[in-house]
Amino acid sequence: MKTLAVAMLATITTGVVNAQTKPIKIIQGADTLITSSKTWDADTVYFLNGKVYVTNGAELTIQPGTVIMGDTISKGTLLITRGSKIHAVGTSTCPIVFTSAKAAGKRNRGDWGGVIILGSATVNTPTGIANIEGLPPSTLTQYGGGLTPNDNDNSGELSFVRIEFPGVALAPNNEINGLTMGGVGRGTLIDFVQVSYSNDDSFEWFGGTVNCKHLIAFRGLDDDFDTDFGYSGKIQFALGLRDPLVADVSGSNGFESDNDAAGSSNLPQTKAVFSNVTIVAGSDSATNALYRNSAQIRRNSHLYIYNSILMGYPTGVLIDGTATNSNVLADTMVQDNIVAAKQSSKWVTSTTANAAVTSLLLNNAGNRFYTGNAGVLLSNPYNLNNPNCRPATGSPALTGGDFNHIGLVNDAFFTKTTYVGAFAKQSTQNWATVWVNFKPTQGSYTAVNSACATPGSLTQAAAINAMAAEDAKVSKAQVLVSPNPAKGAFKVSISDFTGNVSIKVTNMNGAAVYNKTVANAAKSSSVDVNLANAPAGLYFVTVTNGKQTTTQKVNVIQ
Repeated sequence: MKTLAVAMLATITTGVVNAQTKPIKIIQGADTLITSSKTWDADTVYFLNGKVYVTNGAELTIQPGTVIMGDTISKGTLLITRGSKIHAVGTSTCPIVFTSAKAAGKRNRGDWGGVIILGSATVNTPTGIANIEGLPPSTLTQYGGGLTPNDNDNSGELSFVRIEFPGVALAPNNEINGLTMGGVGRGTLIDFVQVSYSNDDSFEWFGGTVNCKHLIAFRGLDDDFDTDFGYSGKIQFALGLRDPLVADVSGSNGFESDNDAAGSSNLPQTKAVFSNVTIVAGSDSATNALYRNSAQIRRNSHLYIYNSILMGYPTGVLIDGTATNSNVLADTMVQDNIVAAKQSSKWVTSTTANAAVTSLLLNNAGNRFYTGNAGVLLSNPYNLNNPNCRPATGSPALTGGDFNHIGLVNDAFFTKTTYVGAFAKQSTQNWATVWVNFKPTQGSYTAVNSACATPGSLTQAAAINAMAAEDAKVSKAQVLVSPNPAKGAFKVSISDFTGNVSIKVTNMNGAAVYNKTVANAAKSSSVDVNLANAPAGLYFVTVTNGKQTTTQKVNVIQ
């Protein structure tokens, strides 16, 4: 059941806004099922009242600048089930925001559930299927492709998205993460995502192969980046920044990685590759006694960490367990990083006191060690209201990047850098600006931002009318892009366009990479597009005859 309501949730406004307040659309019910494709637009605040499942192959499109709020009491959560998709593509100036429904100054960790995406890629359980943690098990919470997984599975896109104050507890010690990915395939795009004030992990991957770039874990409670169940994707450019006073009773880490909870030898082994990550505990020495490790690799995980900065935790790198120590001796795993911890005896530790492991990582893996930021020289990493984690002049992080390692060499996904850590020195290359928010406890999300609003619908009446007519809108002209995701080449099929039809493909920056005009298009026709020389990423296919315009997204996975 869905109902409509219009309400003022807060009165403080920020940015370029219209004086009007957005109407609220309540997505309501203990277990709401979205079974047909929907579009949520920026002129409306969407309120998750209970668990909302996108299922039955439905696709949820969220327009740039849209705000989605989650309810605390009903534990509002958005879950994309296997076979369904989310298309949440914001822009740097109009990010999509999932946040608390509480007023400014009253928002806190665990105000609502979080975002969960489930796919059909490989998971290392015996059946190849599992149920996502944090929710009661059902067919709706299953992930993984079973015995015939699809590692190119496509669950949609998250780009220029913020997720704030997630992690509501369903039961004691059973919280939902900020962004949870279960069996998500590499056909999915995850890029420019900030999770702030999570009451559990900020990002967690349960199996799958999805690749991610430009991630921020900000002031979370438990772990920043958690990998399990055979996750084998790639991540580059990520920031984990913590409040040094706040940690979880279970012990908080920057990285935490398991092959599975039992530390089994199940295959595929957890072998994610992280490069250019900056992990900061919020001070040279996190003052909360529950802080543990910049990186804890345990339970037979084979996690790779390269070209990264790990600083401020009591222990730098902990190699936990006999099997994990053996994995390090097999191919090193942790190389060309900067590690800073107050006590040099805790720069690298082994739970089995394996001297060969600690000697390898301390002396023969290209890692460099310091006792604090006086040696690392990041610009202003401990200002949580306006952090600057770029290397300053003279910083050792300006050099030392090496991509001649397992999982990095000759891999087009990774941008080769001479620096280590998430950021270059140049301010023009700072990717954590404009779309981010390091003070989400303040400000209002209910005022209409005219820069992001859907043209021609800046009034409450227009928005309500649009919502009422949502299910009745049918566009006769249609565009189909296949395959999607595509390995460079794809077909654009059009129907019910008349006259001369223009087909344009643009990248995320709006630059055209393909243009073609079809003269006097037939009722149904198709065009073959070849982007074999274009970099992998999300592209937009726009088809227009001057009267009708349709845009589709295509994920290119070279």
